[in-house]
Amino acid sequence: MAELIKGELALTLDIILGLLLGELIIRFKVPELLLKKLRPLLEKCRINPTTGLALAASAGSPKAGAAIISSALTNGTLTERLAIWSVLMLPLPAYLKRWPSTLVMAASVAGTVGGIFASSMLLNSAGRFIVALVFLRREGGTFSNEAIPQELSGRVHAQSFVKKLVKTLPAAWVCFALTYWAVPLLNSYVRSSFAGAEGKTFLPLSGWAVAAGSVGRVSSALALAGGAMASGELSPAQALFALILGNTLGTITRTIRMNAGYYFGFFQAKTAQKMLFLNIATILPFALITLLITWLAI
Repeated sequence: MAELIKGELALTLDIILGLLLGELIIRFKVPELLLKKLRPLLEKCRINPTTGLALAASAGSPKAGAAIISSALTNGTLTERLAIWSVLMLPLPAYLKRWPSTLVMAASVAGTVGGIFASSMLLNSAGRFIVALVFLRREGGTFSNEAIPQELSGRVHAQSFVKKLVKTLPAAWVCFALTYWAVPLLNSYVRSSFAGAEGKTFLPLSGWAVAAGSVGRVSSALALAGGAMASGELSPAQALFALILGNTLGTITRTIRMNAGYYFGFFQAKTAQKMLFLNIATILPFALITLLITWLAI
């Protein structure tokens, strides 16, 4: 219980500071200032300045980028759909920042298989980014030489900061508590299901152990895969499939665990629900395609 309360307090602080940061950025028209320096790049990529600023901030933390999008949505500078697709683009910059260390760790533990696995995770994240960008452009979230400065000219707040906290914090607390209790149980169930799988299947028991580890902690799964390949229990193709299988099965629980808390903290419940659903819906197909390709290689 103490850990749950500690987590709830940390989440509350993150949400309050994030929303304050987002409000200040929008109030002081930082996107307009950024527009002057990044105009050529934004125009080339056809990304509006507010989303561009959120992407830049998300390199440090996706929560900071989401706070900017939340304030822009509240102020009316972004529609709900534009806000949703913008938020779904935020994980990639942060992942790009930490991916080199992930690649080195994966390759050092599991060799070429680890490097391929790390690369597949990056490609899945990049695929979601591209899908979100396409829909962002479809919704009209593109660069406009005339409309953007007018949109960022400082509109009246649709709702006060305190009112927004009152609406979003309770949902964030409930969602965090449910995630805190339910996701570990679900992960444990999946791990135990794999651990009980018999070696008569297309994967030996050690392969199911790797898959079970990949549902939760990727580092431990990579270590298991490296050891199984070194002992000859798994071929490189089987080890790679097991890693990707576990990672794919953990997509839903991982997405909920990593995003639900601050989605419901920064946005209204109906918007946060759409974000969670589309987050899973846009990355799961890429994970399944990767899994299918790997399975064909066994």
